[in-house]
Amino acid sequence: MNYKGRQIDPLAFWNRYVTFPDAMRVDHDDEFAPLVVCPNPAHDTLKRHFQVNLTQPTVHCFAHCGISGSYEHAVCVIEGLYDQFDVTGAPNDRERKRRYARAFRQARKIILKQVSTGPKIPRKSGVKKAGGNSRATKVVSAESLRYESFLPAVAIDYLERRGISSSSVSSWQLGWDSAELRLVIPARDENGHLKFLIKRAIREKDHPKYLYTEGYPKTHLLFGACQLDLDLVSSQGLILVEGSTDTILFHQFDLRNTVGILGTGISEEQRRIIARINPPKVIHFFDKDSAGIRNIEIASAALKKYPQYVALYHKGKSDPGELTQREAHRQISRKVTLRQFHQRLNVTRRERKSVGAY
Repeated sequence: MNYKGRQIDPLAFWNRYVTFPDAMRVDHDDEFAPLVVCPNPAHDTLKRHFQVNLTQPTVHCFAHCGISGSYEHAVCVIEGLYDQFDVTGAPNDRERKRRYARAFRQARKIILKQVSTGPKIPRKSGVKKAGGNSRATKVVSAESLRYESFLPAVAIDYLERRGISSSSVSSWQLGWDSAELRLVIPARDENGHLKFLIKRAIREKDHPKYLYTEGYPKTHLLFGACQLDLDLVSSQGLILVEGSTDTILFHQFDLRNTVGILGTGISEEQRRIIARINPPKVIHFFDKDSAGIRNIEIASAALKKYPQYVALYHKGKSDPGELTQREAHRQISRKVTLRQFHQRLNVTRRERKSVGAY
């Protein structure tokens, strides 16, 4: 597409904000890309309402969320440029137009960073992309996403010790890697598309504890987002935990408003996913250690627009996987505000000289 006198690939550009269907086929003569989930942070739905024009720099949301129009306008909405330049706070119409123009210029710079001399995603090729962001390092092959659905006795014993039921094994499609002798946990995006595999060690001697399929950054999705009970999220908020097994266990506990971050803090891509989910509040339920505190600090900074709470642990427990269903619900009901958490943490640091206890 010709944009401001330069050639850009609209699919490659919008791939940083949306997830196009796997094995997508787009003909050279096609005017529009397939419908995808709207990237407007204020649009509280996971339905596919958003469409990109491939011949003209325009987009449209069929749910009329306000993002429809030029590429520049859409980028201003997604990136928060109107707020950054305080367009609505302008004292008069002339100043408002000046700020509006500045926001548009910044949006154009963002778009033109994706300049290319030809399409990065081949048209009519059926190529499977690495995922919902153009910074993914390479394509994940279909071969690397294959695994055995049969679970040997050693894997079943491990899952039973972790309290994961057979119904959870089925609903989360857990499997086995006979070469690595590891439990396989499929990681899917918010639309249910398989993006990579998590291979969890079940023997003490195996390190690292987790192996991930190469080619798709693990923090480009929220584990469990495709299995969320959105009504529960709307009424009780979104619970953030660290790992995949923590997420599975909490869903088993009827806490189907839980997702796993699979890393440290919250990535920009995960922040956008949370914006699309649009929870009324966020509850941090990370491990009770220094890494867990670090997760709270990073995540809370990235999610300032939401009311935030922290679920604390009672004595002797430090990991979601150690809790019973009753204990998990009780600790969530006793959650504290982020401010109260920091006050408790400061007291603990002074009294115990330890960042790992709270």
